[in-house]
Amino acid sequence: MPNIFIINGHEEYAISPDKLNAALVEKAQTLLSAKGYTLKITTMKDDYDIEEEIAKHQWADAIILQTPVNWMGVTWSFKKYMDYVYSAGLDSRLCNGDGRTRKDPSKQYGTGGTLTGKQYMLSLTFNAPKEAFNDPNQGYLKAKV
Repeated sequence: MPNIFIINGHEEYAISPDKLNAALVEKAQTLLSAKGYTLKITTMKDDYDIEEEIAKHQWADAIILQTPVNWMGVTWSFKKYMDYVYSAGLDSRLCNGDGRTRKDPSKQYGTGGTLTGKQYMLSLTFNAPKEAFNDPNQGYLKAKV
């Protein structure tokens, strides 16, 4: 059975104690374990070792990111995780550059990843009602550049 790595990118705050994202990770863990999948889970509130996190990415057949979207991006703690873990993996364990090369211009940006054959799932939570996503008078749709 496939190996699945789940990352809970939620950052706990007094007004946001991580009930929803934690519940979604727990639900995924229950369902996937019942189907015989092997799981590893990292949460932003726990300490993590960069080398172990790189190994989890290499080990996994599928990676699930469960995170809230804060200010149109991931939480600061998950951004820090990405900066440290993914930067450390630039030594070809996670990617070998960004894919561009002067020797072979047919290789394009974004093709340097070494974790080929993996599946990825983004499960994102927003503190917004469904109507806010299609209403041009609300939220980010209202902003004009």
